[in-house]
Amino acid sequence: MNARITERDVQLLAKLGVCRWLTTTQVKRLYFPEATLNAVQKRLRKLSDAGYLRSHREHLTAEAIHAVGPKGKPLVEEKGIEVTLDGEVPRQLEHLLGVNEVRIAVETGSQRVAWFFAYWQLGDAGWTYPVIPDAVFALRDEVGRRTLLVEYDRSTETLERLLQKLEWYDKGLAGFPFEAVLILTERTRRLDLLSRELRRKSLSLTVLASTLEETIEVGFFEMAFVELPGGGRRKVLEPPRDEMNA
Repeated sequence: MNARITERDVQLLAKLGVCRWLTTTQVKRLYFPEATLNAVQKRLRKLSDAGYLRSHREHLTAEAIHAVGPKGKPLVEEKGIEVTLDGEVPRQLEHLLGVNEVRIAVETGSQRVAWFFAYWQLGDAGWTYPVIPDAVFALRDEVGRRTLLVEYDRSTETLERLLQKLEWYDKGLAGFPFEAVLILTERTRRLDLLSRELRRKSLSLTVLASTLEETIEVGFFEMAFVELPGGGRRKVLEPPRDEMNA
């Protein structure tokens, strides 16, 4: 089957080359915000049938996910994005899709994004530190470039493992300054446990936390994150409370 490829289709394929997999809902939010879900599903099915996409559904009631297909690969590589056609769906698919939710929230937000790298991109980007965040991104504002680390916590790993990563970040990443670590969870209960443990650690780095769902609903840069372990609230780009009160 043939499909006439539009510039929007090419943009979608390039984004899939970077993101690996996106859900139908994520594709709709990025490239078809005004279209009905049914119309988006039809377009994606046509691209999949023509070989530009690879689409997968775990079962009949599951939402479809999409990756670059064989005919889409050369179109993506023309954009300088290398694609490996791996038929395997990632074992930690929900984690990957969650990190892409963060990416979408940041890139469609109200601030200028200089760059955004997910954990699977960091090796190619020259990351050599022993601890690997789930994502790193930088913003441009009137002051300059502001860099933040992201940890997406689905409670599938122990809290101790997350705390160990925060202790690494607290020591600093030589030659790679950053302002804060943003922790996004699926449950507020996880934030309560993390806050309690951080009180015992006495770390000096800035940790801002929220649930991923609330961040998406309110807006990434409009959301008042919880400052851990203190419990105050501020937006990502607001200065710490002690600076505001100085």
